[in-house]
Amino acid sequence: MKRIPNEECASICGLFCGACPAFPDICHGCFSDYVRDCCKNCADHGFLDCAVSHNVTRCYECDEFPCEKLKEFSTKPVINGICNHANVIPDSLRMKEVGVSKWIVEKIAEHTCPKCGELINWFEMNTHNCG
Repeated sequence: MKRIPNEECASICGLFCGACPAFPDICHGCFSDYVRDCCKNCADHGFLDCAVSHNVTRCYECDEFPCEKLKEFSTKPVINGICNHANVIPDSLRMKEVGVSKWIVEKIAEHTCPKCGELINWFEMNTHNCG
């Protein structure tokens, strides 16, 4: 049975981890106990350490939101012409507005194929073909 995204998939930085190509086989989101090696502790970007030092859970809760680190993160990487980080700031604002639970429901709906019901990852949003 395929794992359903939950609040663990609302990342610190505002990514919807449920749309990551590593979900759910390699990672269940940055708040879970099953995290992809490159995402553990946000080593490249330091969002986990930053959140801890600012005493927040997610970036949108911080007085410095959106900081330069998050703005830079939102511009890369670009893979096959798609930057899956591009929406971290607007998605964080939406998460703040409606709450994490409702945001997850919205993201699941946005990333679910209406034909086959499969969760579509970031890099397949415009090319998903369920046959």
